[in-house]
Amino acid sequence: MTTPGTHTPVSTAETGDHFDFDVAVIGAGPSGSRGAQLLASLGHRVALFERDPEPGHPVHCTGIISRECVEQYELPSSIILHGANSFVLRSPRGHAARVRRKAIQAYIVDRIALDQLLAARAVEAGATLITNATVEDVRWTGGGVTLSVAVTGERRAYRARVAVLATGHGSPLSRKLGFLPHAEVISGCQAVVEAPNMPEVEVFTGQIVGHGGYGWIVPYKTGQALVGVLTRAHTVRYMHGLIQKLQDDGRIGPIVREFRCRGIPIGLAERTVVDGIVAVGDVANQVKPTSGGGIYYGMLGAESAAATVHEALAAGDTSAVGLGAYEARWRRTMEREIRTGQTLRHACEQLSDGTVERLHWLLRVPGLRRVLTATSPRFDWHSAPLLHVLDRFRRASHATGEPPTMQRARRVS
Repeated sequence: MTTPGTHTPVSTAETGDHFDFDVAVIGAGPSGSRGAQLLASLGHRVALFERDPEPGHPVHCTGIISRECVEQYELPSSIILHGANSFVLRSPRGHAARVRRKAIQAYIVDRIALDQLLAARAVEAGATLITNATVEDVRWTGGGVTLSVAVTGERRAYRARVAVLATGHGSPLSRKLGFLPHAEVISGCQAVVEAPNMPEVEVFTGQIVGHGGYGWIVPYKTGQALVGVLTRAHTVRYMHGLIQKLQDDGRIGPIVREFRCRGIPIGLAERTVVDGIVAVGDVANQVKPTSGGGIYYGMLGAESAAATVHEALAAGDTSAVGLGAYEARWRRTMEREIRTGQTLRHACEQLSDGTVERLHWLLRVPGLRRVLTATSPRFDWHSAPLLHVLDRFRRASHATGEPPTMQRARRVS
């Protein structure tokens, strides 16, 4: 196996054809690495190009993934920081309601360790990891693709039968290749803060986190927590506002470090296949519109991509027509959830802080909470049940009216 970052294109004489690789995967995040692992395990020659010196940097997301995802992909306990079977939902006025399940619903993982684990699995399956490699262009040649790549500053050309684009949302390469950014985008930003006593996840609502947004504080490594915001605009400002409030309340200490903002596409992508290329993960809008989470959906998308690419290579047709089955595959898995999630997000964005406060009061009344949350949505497939819950909240709110004073709200039970 070649040393990552130092691979030299293979000559035609060595391979017996005109291709350096069968598949070039661009981006060693979860979706790219998963796709590379699957395709390499099927016997294809796979290159996994990563722009940074190693996978996992810089950190973009909080690293909350479902128990279903952990179990399906057999993720080891060594990368898990915490398990979560409950969270506290904060109303715009700061009142708390705890939502709890008997079993663990999600895990907070070390995101750097996760990315590096998945990339290592790809290498173990036979893929070649090429780091410090910025893919600047991918050109369809009629029977394959040619990649223009800057590897540690040196420009190189690689040829592959097909490429898998897993660069994340809004990358210059994705724009150049015609995978245009979706018109509807939200952004997330977070920071590591000192927090010696943070037992569980908390979610914040209201204008303090911007229109249609929410904030969070999540237990992280020892003595630390992640504080962040996902909203429509001015994300950094709202994040610092939330951090300042938590500091003023004496709940957290100073910022340890900040992660850069990340754009997150909302809704279905217009295009995920062109001649010689399939797109997976965030660049294909394979993201939950409600939470912005994309790890699990991206890996599911990678499985659809790998199955399609394998068939296309066997058939000798990696054109858009030959790769066309990919669209139907990934849409069968997640289109309905993405559509419904977008509807749910739009519905929630129409709620004023006063309405959210009233709905939150209902959630804090134990008897009503049991009725209103009788539906038990799965962590990754929650939009339709939550739309139903929101409708029940609205009807209960109209029936009971606004409570006479929020001071009478019940404490967290």
